[in-house]
Amino acid sequence: MADITQLDLYELFGLNETCSTKELTTAFRRKALKCHPDKYPNENEKKEHFLLIKRALELLTDKQAREAYDACRKQKKHQQERLSQMDDKRKKFKQDLERNEQKASQTTTTIINKSNTNKLRAEIERLRREGNRLVDEELEKLHNMFEEDKQKISSNHVNIIVKYNSNTKPYTDDELRQIFSKYGNISTIVNLNVKRALIEFYDDHISQFIENEKGLDERPFASVKIQKQKNTTTTSTSSSLSTNKQHDIVDLTKPDFEDFEAMILKKMAQQTATS
Repeated sequence: MADITQLDLYELFGLNETCSTKELTTAFRRKALKCHPDKYPNENEKKEHFLLIKRALELLTDKQAREAYDACRKQKKHQQERLSQMDDKRKKFKQDLERNEQKASQTTTTIINKSNTNKLRAEIERLRREGNRLVDEELEKLHNMFEEDKQKISSNHVNIIVKYNSNTKPYTDDELRQIFSKYGNISTIVNLNVKRALIEFYDDHISQFIENEKGLDERPFASVKIQKQKNTTTTSTSSSLSTNKQHDIVDLTKPDFEDFEAMILKKMAQQTATS
């Protein structure tokens, strides 16, 4: 992971150095929605970015740590501005001069710079040990929000099964997403054989017109069918068992469906959505 002391953390959040704690938490939440491990459990790059913005929020919402960071950042910007104003000859002269000075003794500036850096690293280590209550609360809010979304998704969805023509090339997940995203928000695509694919939508009010989707002109679908579930009456003593059975019961009145394959595709989609 990148050295947090070498980054511009305000730029990371798209804010200026005078931003408030509320602005920081709002910016963090907006970025976290795009990389939170609860939402993207299998994407390591997003996970690393989430850890980075979490550490940045911890630092910038702690008064002492932020003061130490601001001192280092101001020092670094001042040095960069000085260097940018020099031409090549003056840069070389300055570098030679500093090299000679370092051999003789530590300059006051160097001592101050090192002191600022050491203070910042000490504050980062303190936060690592103690944590940051505000950040912990923000993470709890995000976790609860994602859990609520998962519950909504699991209770409010519809599946379609796409059957391919045997003489055409099967579609990729990206191709299916591009074609069917106009009908609603897609949660899962299971596309593991050359015969068919299952697509799960968040919304349970998908239009019947989806069954008229033909696919690409050069690779038409054999069929697109909405997968329906039968409603069964459950008793108070066996409600959980009956509920599980409902998920496995599929309306197979359409000739394009096969009992076993439809059930397997459904189970695979459920496992993918909960993993």
